[in-house]
Amino acid sequence: MGKINDEQIFEAAQTVLMEKGDAGLRMTAIAKILDVSHAALYKHFKNREALVEALINDWLLKIDQPILDQAVRMPVEARIDSLHDWLQTLVQQRQAAFRADPALTQLYVKKISQQSEIMNDELTAFSNKVEYIMGWDTFRQQRGITIMMAFTYFYHPYFMNKWDDNLIFPLFESTWLELSPILEL
Repeated sequence: MGKINDEQIFEAAQTVLMEKGDAGLRMTAIAKILDVSHAALYKHFKNREALVEALINDWLLKIDQPILDQAVRMPVEARIDSLHDWLQTLVQQRQAAFRADPALTQLYVKKISQQSEIMNDELTAFSNKVEYIMGWDTFRQQRGITIMMAFTYFYHPYFMNKWDDNLIFPLFESTWLELSPILEL
């Protein structure tokens, strides 16, 4: 195949993951798909774990960056509605992305259980956007973190087996109403 790039490696890794699962996700299997030696992969990633981490980070970036980019600060009177709409978009897009790629989602959930800082980084990024939308500047994004933690059930793949419940969006709205006192401070 010649020269390969990270994107090609990620695509091949996802193919292996779908076909063979996490246990079959090996550098040699990825190299075979790319028609390169497995040593060629080590020029890009020092080991399987580094590849998995980069794969998950790349995938999450593709899911979350468009959502993060949609966060805008509106005039004061429109901020609460803007935050509601942004959270709803975040929930819908993350749910769709995690459902669309169950093998990578399962790998991601496994990785989080071993490395909680991944979740902390996401929570911080989302909380910063909540604070930005609302024009807040609370110590360590307290209010933003509170809001994002309250909605974890709706956007974190650990809970995806609950997302097919017909009451998921009424529950989202109920959670939103419960947070009203925080929003209006």
